[in-house]
Amino acid sequence: MNSIEKLKQEHEEIERELIELEAIMEDEAVNYSNLLHVIKSLHELWDKHEQREERIFPILKNEKIIIPVKTMLFEHRELNVHKEAINKAIMSGSEFELKDALNKHGKIIIEKLRKHINYEDEILYRITLEIFTPKELDALEEEETE
Repeated sequence: MNSIEKLKQEHEEIERELIELEAIMEDEAVNYSNLLHVIKSLHELWDKHEQREERIFPILKNEKIIIPVKTMLFEHRELNVHKEAINKAIMSGSEFELKDALNKHGKIIIEKLRKHINYEDEILYRITLEIFTPKELDALEEEETE
C-alpha cells in the first residue's frame, strides 16, 4: 500500500468516527463513554494522519504537485481550538455546556474535516495518482519513511 492509499484509508477511518460523533450529538442524552472514545479515536487518527501528511506534502510539492502546503497544515491545526472547547465542556461536568459545545464546535469539526478530506481525496490525491507512476509512488513511500 503506497502513501496515498494509506492517507485515503485514514480518511475512511476518520469518517467512521465522524459518523459516530454525529450519532452521539443527535441523542437527547450524552453518552459520555462513547463520546470520550470517539474524541480519543479522532484525536489519535488525526494526529497520525497529520504527521504522515507533514512528511508527504513537502515531498509532493518538491516533485510534481503544486499544493498549498501551509494552508493544508494550518487547517489541521485550526481544528485544535474546537477540540479543546469540547474537552473543556466535558471537564465542566455540565451536560448543557457539553451539548452546546458539541452543537457549535462538534459541527465545525465535522464540517471542516469532511471538507478537508474531500479536497484531498477528490483533488490532491487523484492528481497525485494520475501524475505519479506506481514506481514513483513506491519511491514516495520510501522517502516518507526516511
